[in-house]
Amino acid sequence: LVEELARTLPVPVLAAGGIADGRGVAAAMAAGAAGAMLGTRFVATEEADVHAEWSARLVAASAADTVLTGLFDGGWPGAPHRVLRNSTFRRWDEAGRPPPGSRPGEGDVVAQSGGIDIERYAADEPRRDTTGELEAMCLYAGRGVGRITSVEPAADVVSRVGSELA
Repeated sequence: LVEELARTLPVPVLAAGGIADGRGVAAAMAAGAAGAMLGTRFVATEEADVHAEWSARLVAASAADTVLTGLFDGGWPGAPHRVLRNSTFRRWDEAGRPPPGSRPGEGDVVAQSGGIDIERYAADEPRRDTTGELEAMCLYAGRGVGRITSVEPAADVVSRVGSELA
């Protein structure tokens, strides 16, 4: 897709999805992209305002631990997103994947952040100040998650990606 878009569009194309290192950036650029976005890789950095539990789950995960779903639609209906499978996903899946309004635990408050209740199926992700049942929340994670081996400073990520491109 990147190759086709870069060839046919009159604007620079950025590649995204499954890119977590210099090798991925190089492949995207070889396909004609002007650059690349490393979303999940930067979630697992020291500067990211994410809860340590989410970061730890990203480091431990593989691409097989993710699923593309529209399940966490509270505040973002109709938008599919890739997340880590968790207890909310498993309960919904085991219940036969019922539609909104019939999902198990729908309306349950699973966490709080900044004084605001977060319900199961909300699109909110766990921030540093989030408390509660974090594992049940929306834990965004792209296919490149398996290449994340540690939480580190963003500058180190950028430096390594740059050296892998050289």
